[in-house]
Amino acid sequence: MVRRELWTLSLYSLLASNRGGLFIVFLPLYLVEVKGASLPIALTILTLGWVPASLISPVVGRLSDRAGRRRPFLLLGEASAFPLFLAIPFAPGYVWSGGLFIAAELALAIGGPAYTAYVADLTAVSERGEGYGLLNATSSAGGVVGFVLAGIVTYYYGLGALFPFVVAVMVGTLSVVIFLIPDLTVEKSPAKHTPLREMMPVVKFSFAVSIRAIGSGAVATFYGYLAATLGANNFEVSLVAIAGLVTGAFVSIPLGRLIDRRGEIRGIWYGTVLTLASFGIYMTSTQWAELLPAQAIRNAGLALVGTGMTAWVARMAPKDQRAEYLGVFTLINSTLWSAGPLVGAIAIALYGYLGLFIMAIATTVISLVYMEFLYGEMGIRARLHRAPAPSSPS
Repeated sequence: MVRRELWTLSLYSLLASNRGGLFIVFLPLYLVEVKGASLPIALTILTLGWVPASLISPVVGRLSDRAGRRRPFLLLGEASAFPLFLAIPFAPGYVWSGGLFIAAELALAIGGPAYTAYVADLTAVSERGEGYGLLNATSSAGGVVGFVLAGIVTYYYGLGALFPFVVAVMVGTLSVVIFLIPDLTVEKSPAKHTPLREMMPVVKFSFAVSIRAIGSGAVATFYGYLAATLGANNFEVSLVAIAGLVTGAFVSIPLGRLIDRRGEIRGIWYGTVLTLASFGIYMTSTQWAELLPAQAIRNAGLALVGTGMTAWVARMAPKDQRAEYLGVFTLINSTLWSAGPLVGAIAIALYGYLGLFIMAIATTVISLVYMEFLYGEMGIRARLHRAPAPSSPS
C-alpha cells in the first residue's frame, strides 16, 4: 500500500511538472520570438540553466542527509525560485531574461536530491519502482493539464503569458510543501566525507546510463521546435507534448511494478528499445502530427529508464546517504542531459535534423554497449551482487 506521505509528494510532483516541461518546449520559442535571441543563444541559455543546477546536487544532497530532513530543502528551493520566475517577463532582452531563468533553475536545484531521496525513505526496496512510478505518473498527468492550459494561454495571449501562468502554478507547489508534505526526520549521515572509491559503483553506473542523455536532452529540447517547423502552432506543439505525457500518466505505475519484478537493469534496457524506436519515427516525420506517436513511445521508454535508474541508485546508497548518492547521479546524468541542446544545435547546424537524430541514436548505442560491458548480456545477468544489501526505509 502506498503511504500517505507519498501521495502528498505525488501532488507536489503533479504541480511542479508543469514548470520543467513547459520550459523545455516553450522557452526556446519565447527567447527567439519575444526576446530576440538566436536559436543557438536560446539553447545555450537552457544549458547554462541546467548545468550549474546539476553541479550543486551532491552538495545540497549531502546537506539534506546531514540535517536528516527533506522538506526544508524543498521549501527553500521553491521560495527562492518564485520571485525569479515572476521577474522574467519584465526583464529587458534575452540576456537578463536568460540570467533570471538560470538563477531560478539553480534555486530549484536546492530541493532536487531531497525530493528524490524522500521517495526512497518512504518505500521498501521491493516497492520502490512503484513509488517512483507513481510520481512519474502524477508528473505526467500534471503536465497534461499544464500544456493544455499553457497552449490555450499562449495561443490567445502570446508566449509572454507563459511566465504568469508558471508563477500561478508555483503558488500551488509552495502551498503543498508548506501545508501538506510532512517534515519527517531520517537518520543523519556521518560528519565525515564519503570517499569517492565508495561511490565508484554509482559513478560508473551513472556514466553508463547517462551517455544517452546527451541525445535525449537534445531531442527533448528540439521536438517542440521541430513541430513548429513542420507547421504546428503553439497549441499543436502542446498536443505533441501531451501525447507523451498522457502515455506516461497511464503506464508509469505498471512499468514501475515491472521494474520491481524484473529488476532495474532490465527495465532500463526495455526503455532504451522504446526510445530508439521513437527516434526513428522523429527522424522520418514530414508532418507535425507524425510526432504524436513518436512522443508517446519516447515517454513510455523514459518511464522505464528514469524509474530504473533512480531506483537502482537509491538501492545502492547507504540509508543515511541517499540524497548525496542521488545528488552524485544527478550531477552526472543532468550535466550530460543539459549538454544535449548545445550538441544538438551543432548537429543541426552541420547536418540538419537528420544529424540530430543520428547523434541521439549513436549516444544511446554507446550507452548500451557500456552497460553491456558492466552488467552482462542484455542486462539479464546484471551483477547486482556487487550492490550493498538492500536497506529498509527509515
